[in-house]
Amino acid sequence: MNPHQISVRKAFDRHADKYDEKFSKQVLGESIRLEVWRAADDAFASASKVLDLGSGTGEDAIHFARKGIQVTAVDISPQMIGRLKEKAAASGLSSNITPIVCAMDHYSPAESDFDGIISNFGAVNCLSDLAWLRELAQRALKPGSSVILTTMGRFYPLETAVLLLKGQFSRAFRRLTTACEVSIERVPLRVHYHSLKDIRGTLGSQFRLEQVSGLRAFLPVPGWEHLEKSAIFRCLAPVDLMWCRWRFTAEYADHFVTVWRFQP
Repeated sequence: MNPHQISVRKAFDRHADKYDEKFSKQVLGESIRLEVWRAADDAFASASKVLDLGSGTGEDAIHFARKGIQVTAVDISPQMIGRLKEKAAASGLSSNITPIVCAMDHYSPAESDFDGIISNFGAVNCLSDLAWLRELAQRALKPGSSVILTTMGRFYPLETAVLLLKGQFSRAFRRLTTACEVSIERVPLRVHYHSLKDIRGTLGSQFRLEQVSGLRAFLPVPGWEHLEKSAIFRCLAPVDLMWCRWRFTAEYADHFVTVWRFQP
């Protein structure tokens, strides 16, 4: 592994025991994930086998396994995969999930083996170049299959406003840069913010964009639950909904979801 991969593994190994508590099992985290699942359930309605890249602790893999889908879950972190195995066993779904410890950009699938690919909540933001994703999807997918990516947006209006009010001017617009350094469990990581244009250009003409939607532009995300008590956010909810649904603004959110159709 290269130094970046070592850092990613170390950070998420440390984070594995806390991830569900801090995100997946929080009310806001559950609500945001449900929005991704609504798009994914439609896209994978006829799927029998799905590839989950950057699977983490397995929330998505377990969701699809419950629907009878066979899921191959790939993650660079052995501890994340360990949590996934525990949760799959507790849910009686171990036979439906194949967990693999591997850097997702080094995973080599069998040809035309999958009906869909999902990579959720910024896993692709850990990598600067997504050319590997195009090549992997072209090899792994059957024609007509879907790719679902949940990517960290290059501009989260609420985050920028909060940081400006705190006087943290350099951090307020950090997402607009090509990459920036963050800390996960005291491990420094480079995070890369991919625009919709970048992703479209990288995937190429064989992948047709079918849907793009934002996840929280003016509303709080997990960790900022205390802000929800303010009446202003109840007023902003309709604005957030319209902003996140409009194709031209949807990518300017904390995360945005894209659904692509593979048409070779």
